[in-house]
Amino acid sequence: MATSSGSVSADSRTRLLGTSTTNQSVEDMHNLNIQDEFDPFDAYAETEKTETTTVDGNLVSPPQNEWYHGCMDRTTAEMRLKGARIGSYLVRESERKPGSYVLSYLGVRGVQHFRITALCGDYYVGGRQFPSLSELIGYYTHVSNILKNERLLYPVPPPEPLIDDRKKVVAVLPYTKVPDTDELSFTAGEVFVVHNELGDGWLWVTSQRTGESGIVVDDLVKYIDKDTDINEGKIWYHANASKEVAADLLLKEGDVGSFLVRNSDKNPGDYSLSFRGPTTIQRFRIQKQQHHYIMGGRTYHSLDAIIDHYKKEEIVNGYKLAAPVVPKSLKMNRINPEPMINYEDIRRRRSSGMLVMMGSGDHIAKQGYLSKKSSKHKKWKTYFFSLNSTDQQLLFFEHDRQTKPKGMIDLQFCSVYMVHESLFNRPNCFQIVVRALGDFEVFYLNAETPQLAQTWTQILRAHCSKASWTQTTRAKTSGIKQLKSLSLHILEAHKIPTRQISHPYCVISLNNIKVARTPIQPAPDPVWSEEFVFDDFPDDIDSFTIDVFNGAKRAKPIPLCRTTLLLERLPNGVVVDQWYQLIALTSQGRGEMGSIRTRAQFLQETLMPLEEYHSLQELVLGDSDYHFIYALEDACCKDRSHLASVLLDIFRHQQKEVELLQKLNGREIEKEEERSTLFRSNTLATTLMDKYMKITAQEFVQHALHNVIIKIMESKHSCELNPLKVEKGDDVSENCQYLLEFLKEIIESIFVSASMCPPALRYLCWCLKQDVKQKWPDDPNITARAVGGFIFLRLICPAILNPRLFNIVSEAASPMASRTLMIVAKAIQNLANQVEFGANYKEAYMVVINPFIVINKGRMCHFLNELATVSEIPPPSEVPPIDLARQLAALHQLCVTHLKELQQLSVVQPSLKKLLAVTEMLTQNRNQYMGRSTTLV
Repeated sequence: MATSSGSVSADSRTRLLGTSTTNQSVEDMHNLNIQDEFDPFDAYAETEKTETTTVDGNLVSPPQNEWYHGCMDRTTAEMRLKGARIGSYLVRESERKPGSYVLSYLGVRGVQHFRITALCGDYYVGGRQFPSLSELIGYYTHVSNILKNERLLYPVPPPEPLIDDRKKVVAVLPYTKVPDTDELSFTAGEVFVVHNELGDGWLWVTSQRTGESGIVVDDLVKYIDKDTDINEGKIWYHANASKEVAADLLLKEGDVGSFLVRNSDKNPGDYSLSFRGPTTIQRFRIQKQQHHYIMGGRTYHSLDAIIDHYKKEEIVNGYKLAAPVVPKSLKMNRINPEPMINYEDIRRRRSSGMLVMMGSGDHIAKQGYLSKKSSKHKKWKTYFFSLNSTDQQLLFFEHDRQTKPKGMIDLQFCSVYMVHESLFNRPNCFQIVVRALGDFEVFYLNAETPQLAQTWTQILRAHCSKASWTQTTRAKTSGIKQLKSLSLHILEAHKIPTRQISHPYCVISLNNIKVARTPIQPAPDPVWSEEFVFDDFPDDIDSFTIDVFNGAKRAKPIPLCRTTLLLERLPNGVVVDQWYQLIALTSQGRGEMGSIRTRAQFLQETLMPLEEYHSLQELVLGDSDYHFIYALEDACCKDRSHLASVLLDIFRHQQKEVELLQKLNGREIEKEEERSTLFRSNTLATTLMDKYMKITAQEFVQHALHNVIIKIMESKHSCELNPLKVEKGDDVSENCQYLLEFLKEIIESIFVSASMCPPALRYLCWCLKQDVKQKWPDDPNITARAVGGFIFLRLICPAILNPRLFNIVSEAASPMASRTLMIVAKAIQNLANQVEFGANYKEAYMVVINPFIVINKGRMCHFLNELATVSEIPPPSEVPPIDLARQLAALHQLCVTHLKELQQLSVVQPSLKKLLAVTEMLTQNRNQYMGRSTTLV
């Protein structure tokens, strides 16, 4: 956890490219080697990554017999590397976990061991996937470092050639695979090499007859004794055929070029290759010497190598090996009749799909469908994900019936970050960042709902890296949780050089991991006013970076200037509104790059167990007159928005938010003397209503506005009425006609959407109507003013002005569409206020809309009255997934931050002494927990 004071770590300083808080010179920045990188926003971004991060290419490595040592323990591996040169290596099968492998490497700092996970024919190390051990060795020999500035250089061979001791099974019954699965079809007598023993009796194997890999069930096979010839089951091997039988088979079943291999009659232990030439059957002796095979004066490591060689080279003048003659045992439907097998039971066991991947001791912590973004283009594809918490592995499959994973993410090397919806114009995204063996890989994932995304991120973080493990263990032991969050408002920039950056947009990164972006705005003084909230992010994040890109057509997607800020420079919980100098990142940007303004609030929260906050919870929720809340409003006026969010979540969790809002709105009406300014100022009541409506009325707003806003954004016609802004050649009267058409369409859509408004919100509108009628009984328009003040001023019109904030659209509006939306919002707001535009109004050109307002005044009043017809509080909905302990901890922190203000108020409000006492008690308890946590570390 970053501390609030102290020196900046060296690791943190290395990321401060362009920060205004360091002494790094601009000249130093120009000398940096800035490399192009994959950008998630560019449709034409090129990358060498593949869809599943499998490494492509012919990665040449030394022969396997020069570096593979079979099953061996760590101590023996270190002994064999002792005295070797730096860069020496070997690969061994893990003695502790058969079926997995270890790369043992002698580096500058001694011998290090890297786990290689073998899954269904693929091999994973760090964040990468390889189809073979040889390609893995080739990659870290020729492409990437195994450690910083270190690669695999010198293979260490085993002291003597290895015996092929891989397990093999032979099929005792035939089987036909289930479609769309990884099963193998086979006949009786087929021999398979066993790679993985999976769950529920399934094996991942490779057929020696066909070379295909897949799963077979152990009911249909039996293990072959180690004394059995390793070539048993291969399609050219006839173990006990005599030379006469071999010749007869080649003549009857073969053709010119046909061949088979059999045991030698004259020389036990050797083999004979029988070949059908154009006129005769020829025999070639294959001599077996220990672990090698000799034929024609050449040495081979296997019979397969001999056959492969003579399929490419002539075995006799003008002829190569062609098709083998297959043994009868592989053609028969069954050998050695066995008892009847229940095939339906096998298929039932197979119906669990990828679950056969898991061993008996594995625990599946979470599984389900997620979308994964391709690393080559913008497309997303749905996969079935399964989290194996035992091995800290996240596997993903084409579908839930498959056994072989499409890929695997080793969570030992990962961090999990949320992704703001702006990054890909889609909500509920998160990313898994893999840092291992000098490689850097990002997996972008997407869930269907916010709750599902939150569930996945929480459980993945619990199974990630050592840092996460330490924090989780500390939390379980001490009973506390420590959370970090950042609210970042990208406001505007000043003096952006238009020549280099004509259409700037910002990309926000946490520790150089992209998490959000702004829309494109014109230079030199772009205004974004985009707010991003990064909640509960990994503990190792200690900085954020804002990169500025050029969004003009044909511009390269590379950052041109940047500023970085260490989070420890932001006081905990304090909103910091500040300008930062932008530093150039390219040789073209040696001049002034301008500055950017942000408003940031960094929170470090310490959460005790929920029961510790019981006294504070009772104090706030049990106060029927809300005296404590009113006092907090007065004390925390600078943190009104944060206070409103915390209170709303606490009361929503207890399903008491409607009563709270009703009471606070009624208090505002009681205090207000001037009806024309009712609910116009920002108070705790209005801020609570803003947040409540945005949470609960999204569907209502989208139903009312979506279609018309899409038309406005797609329209190529201007609706500008201001003579000073009308484009040359445009007709104002024609613009007005287009505007009136949009106004008519949007108001019709709003009026027919009353039934979509949430019942609880409509009940609050009814309460408003009763309260204002009681205070101003002689004003017939007061209901429209009060209800419209919330529904239109604080909900519908803000949604029209910025539809992206209400998930109505995903793209930012063009300048022309933004101007149209602004004019529409002004007209609708005046209609809701029952006020026409006057000739003396600062925008007198808007008077042309007055006929529209006059015609629709009565309908607007009817609509607002219709909203306010729910006279009984509706039954509560389901309790939302809110972390009550976190919200109560935040409320406690607000009391601590504004302790002086509360103490001053307690002089005239003695009842606040109780709140102060509870605050002090919680602070002491938290300090005790923190002391216990520090001791654990």
